[in-house]
Amino acid sequence: MFWIRETGDPMSEEEKNFPDTIVQGNYVTFQHEFIEFLVAQLIDFRKVFNGDLDELLVFIFISRYYLREERGRLAEQDQDIPPSAPPTLSRISELTGIPRETVRRKLLALQKRGLLEKVEQDKWQVALRNDQPIIRAEYEQFWQREMRRLVKLVRALAPHV
Repeated sequence: MFWIRETGDPMSEEEKNFPDTIVQGNYVTFQHEFIEFLVAQLIDFRKVFNGDLDELLVFIFISRYYLREERGRLAEQDQDIPPSAPPTLSRISELTGIPRETVRRKLLALQKRGLLEKVEQDKWQVALRNDQPIIRAEYEQFWQREMRRLVKLVRALAPHV
């Protein structure tokens, strides 16, 4: 690993721990592990979402809201955490770059599959059964592979961060 700046001066301990410095010093390892994770994830996602990248992006975008809220509840179990507002069709379109009409079709398709549900006016959230996302139950083997991959990625990169 390099600990010298381009100017030839040594780096401070703080600079050695900057995320950019860590990644640059371990670029091949980080890139290899990330690509291995990403390729395996995309192959599985392709199967679950029938090769439809837009549908996948819409689902993942909405899933982020569920995960943020769930993470907040777990971290702050003794405090009341206000739920984050589910995203609207317009917000999904704006932030993903997917045209509104395409987002609308994908939301309806995901609703038909039982993976999403419409709440309030034009707000969407992950469909739950027994307080768990339906996708987790419907695709249990996929979810288990995803968790194993994630643990493998974290373990591979942990010594470097």
